[in-house]
Amino acid sequence: MILILTQCFPSRLGGIESLVSNLSVGLSKSERIIVFADRHHMFYDAIYDNNHKDEILVRRISGLKFFRQRRKIKEIKLLIESHKVKLIIADTWKSLELGIDYFNTKNIPSICLAHGNELLSNDLKKAQRIKNTLNKSTAVVANSLYTKKLVQELVKSTIIVDYVYPGANDLRNHKEHSLKEVNGEPVILTLARLEKRKSHAHIIHCIKKLLSDFPNIQYVIAGEGPEKRALQKLVNDKNLQNNVLFVGLVNDEQKKFLFERSSLMVMPTLDESKSRSIEGFGISYLEAAFFGIPSIASNVGGTPEAVINNSTGVIINNIDELYQSIHDLLVDENKRILFGENAQRRSHENFQWNTVTKKYKSIFDKVVNNS
Repeated sequence: MILILTQCFPSRLGGIESLVSNLSVGLSKSERIIVFADRHHMFYDAIYDNNHKDEILVRRISGLKFFRQRRKIKEIKLLIESHKVKLIIADTWKSLELGIDYFNTKNIPSICLAHGNELLSNDLKKAQRIKNTLNKSTAVVANSLYTKKLVQELVKSTIIVDYVYPGANDLRNHKEHSLKEVNGEPVILTLARLEKRKSHAHIIHCIKKLLSDFPNIQYVIAGEGPEKRALQKLVNDKNLQNNVLFVGLVNDEQKKFLFERSSLMVMPTLDESKSRSIEGFGISYLEAAFFGIPSIASNVGGTPEAVINNSTGVIINNIDELYQSIHDLLVDENKRILFGENAQRRSHENFQWNTVTKKYKSIFDKVVNNS
């Protein structure tokens, strides 16, 4: 039996949620999986849990954070006393911290997943908590080589540290849910949380300049976040209401609709590591790649591992290169198609969830066998 401890799980949307969900379901083909997850939304959580009831058992814990964490650990201890638990996997150090000492006294190996942002902290006490928890775990599996290096700066050499690129959902066979306002030519897309490091504002500035060559261009911003109001104001100030569309959070069917109509995925993330914000990898580049869409990304964090420069897209070294990079790929259709084909082939070969799960399982098996 494998226990998975997570604060990030569907029906919540996000990269970690997708990773933990797909990993849980993938591992269930050969292991009994019990997921201890925070409750997000009673109705939608129940739909997810019912849809996957034949694969995994999901135990939802609700309430205030302090009590929720302790109730979760209390229930986990009861399972551990059954002597059937062989491994514990945590979505981040936060889910592992409270129970790690107990798990170690019971000689149950623990694996902590690492994604990037959660490893950064300007708070010295919190930074020490992160370091302590990682150093008590049996192994840490990062989502990129970049994140692995962040982890190695925090842990002792005796801790197993490895990395596996996350998978991405291939939505090509999903049904399509129309978003009628998407009608530009060309359409460029950013699918991400609305925060400064995602560079939406820089892309909006580029749209203004691109209008002279592409009067019908449409920039679709999919996602929600703290920068939404500032971005909407910028669009109004630049009189781009007809060229920039905010569609909010999108489900898989709506994502398919957007990918089917987009020419480029553009998300050149900024280095906000001093503000505890960095891109550890970038699953949305891969989701777009399944549709033959190349991406424009930046040489920051783990994104150069998600997008291969001059092969599956373009990596810019400076945000000042963004306009020209977008312009050149929109003008050069042959290059855009070539990059898209490369991106699609790479995603199909390396980032399908069954392929990715096998890589995770190989590491998990080694940890269990060596414990």
